[in-house]
Amino acid sequence: MSQAATVMVKGMEEDLRKRMSGLMQPRLEFILDRPATEWRADDAAFFMKELLIKEGYAESKVDWELPGNNLILLRVSLGVKYVIGKIYTTSNNPITEELLDDYFTQPVIQRELTKRERAPYLKDYPAEGAANVENYLKSEGYWDAKVEVAQVTKHSNGKVDIRLTMKRGLVHQVLTPKFTGVTAEHKTSLKKIYRPYIGKIANSVNITEMNNLINKFYRDKGYQFAKISVSSMHQHTKPVGIQIQFDVDSGNRYRIRKIFVEGNKKTQDQRFNRYIGPLEGAIYDEAKANEVAKKLLLTGAFETVRIIPEKVNSNELDLVLEVIESKPRFIRAYGGVASFDGLVLGSSYTNQNFLKKLQTFNIRTEISNRGLLGEISLTEPYFAGVPISQTTRIYALQRRFDGYKKALTGLETSFTWKPNNYYAAKLSGTVEYVKLAPDGLTPIEIGPDDYLNTRFTLEQTLDFRDNPVLPTDGYHARWLLEQGSINGDFSNSYLRTDLKTSYRYSFENNSRLVFRLNAGAIFPSESNDLPVDLRLFSGGADSVRSFGEREQGALAQSGDPLGGEAYWNASAEFVQPFNDLFSGVIFLDAGKLVREASDLSFSNPSYAAGLGLRIDLPVGPARFEYGFNLNQQPGESSGAFHFSIGAQF
Repeated sequence: MSQAATVMVKGMEEDLRKRMSGLMQPRLEFILDRPATEWRADDAAFFMKELLIKEGYAESKVDWELPGNNLILLRVSLGVKYVIGKIYTTSNNPITEELLDDYFTQPVIQRELTKRERAPYLKDYPAEGAANVENYLKSEGYWDAKVEVAQVTKHSNGKVDIRLTMKRGLVHQVLTPKFTGVTAEHKTSLKKIYRPYIGKIANSVNITEMNNLINKFYRDKGYQFAKISVSSMHQHTKPVGIQIQFDVDSGNRYRIRKIFVEGNKKTQDQRFNRYIGPLEGAIYDEAKANEVAKKLLLTGAFETVRIIPEKVNSNELDLVLEVIESKPRFIRAYGGVASFDGLVLGSSYTNQNFLKKLQTFNIRTEISNRGLLGEISLTEPYFAGVPISQTTRIYALQRRFDGYKKALTGLETSFTWKPNNYYAAKLSGTVEYVKLAPDGLTPIEIGPDDYLNTRFTLEQTLDFRDNPVLPTDGYHARWLLEQGSINGDFSNSYLRTDLKTSYRYSFENNSRLVFRLNAGAIFPSESNDLPVDLRLFSGGADSVRSFGEREQGALAQSGDPLGGEAYWNASAEFVQPFNDLFSGVIFLDAGKLVREASDLSFSNPSYAAGLGLRIDLPVGPARFEYGFNLNQQPGESSGAFHFSIGAQF
């Protein structure tokens, strides 16, 4: 068997030689598997020359030799490397120099996978760059724009400056669109959709939005297979603009006859009916079908879920629900550190398809410097066949607070309704057996210490944030209303309400403002018989940050917080990202905690100002913050440091 050839390259620096050799390797497979010959050496030289040209060495030379021993020797003379230099125009330029450079160099950077400073110059690239700039101008509404290469200047240092001529023309506006194939009834409805866009700049954003809304109109009407083709016509007389023509073939509306499930092995067949049942017999709506697929994925029991429509006749279709089941059981361990809880370690076992019923069974344990927690829960995502999730939870807790210790066992059942992505309502009923023990506070200051607490809670949430884990924009609010009764050595009842709101506004440079307002109150039938663990506390990382956790307000003789019946706190923050990971923050907080709810007012609050550092992690921001007490009262600290993980409310 003949010996295989080897290729040696001379005349290049080591880094460039290695890179070129790596790029050549796939092309040389045929040559390297066979003996060295003249035509194979010529092919190797051709490949090398082609790669060097793409690197900007347009004047390079590659000669080959066959010195023997099946060696192909390539001798390279690089010449000057030409890279794209300054891109400029002397014409009336409607875009910034930065955008001009970005769009001109975009084709070569994407094709050659290189950085801007290394973007090679080839004779074909300037025309491509000019065309890309022209397309950008058209997308901004300058539909008559013309961009051409006027001058190319090569410098001895390898830089190639390129001057463009730009004729942008007049900005076009959106004209009244034309339709074919639509009914008179649909024309009236479509007019309401496109009317707000008439007279706006005919840029890609406005045209795309209008097109998407018209397509959505037909989907919402049940015409899921409608074919809508789009063309445009220029009008050069005043008003100068673009008229879009929509040629519509709406087709038929299809009713869902049957739904078949494929790929299911571990899940009981009837459990799918809770999700797909409402679709049968209804007009096919792709968005609603996809929502069903999304809900099935969220159970965690499936890796993939696909819904495929199959036409049966001109009016009916069947849906095939294809699933690939996942491994529903997993064990998780976690850990963290917080300024109040100290070290936190936990573990959990989860089965997301418990008893093959798409129910979630969870066991969790957690230990921290403050105590222990254990709980068992079972969640039914479709309670009684309706889209309301029901969770039953049994739990036990031992926890040490400043001034007292708490031990409880509890049983809770809750119902959560989430009709859309923004609103959720949760109704829960809870029974807890609670024992409290002094750890600084006196028995009188603790209040009832051995009792049964029965309560009913309604919690409503609005969430318009862009991201629930690392939010940068949007509004968030949560309101809680709770009615409870205490039975033990003393009997008492109470009504509690709590409101937490926040608003985030982002600027173009990614800096943002964050505003937060929280307020709450508890109204017991007997204030003197309200246990300390039901009182409200303030101060800490999510409150007035010049105080330690729960340390705002009246203190006992032991120095431990006593809590109160009502509070409010507010804050304003300015957050400046340094990069994708780190951000700096400055803040101003204000708040007040009062012993009796009737004394709550906005006069004489505590003020805090401070600064901090945040690190954006996948689980939420790690927050390092220090708050200075601006109106320090006797017995209060001058400030407090806080560390926590997770976004403020």
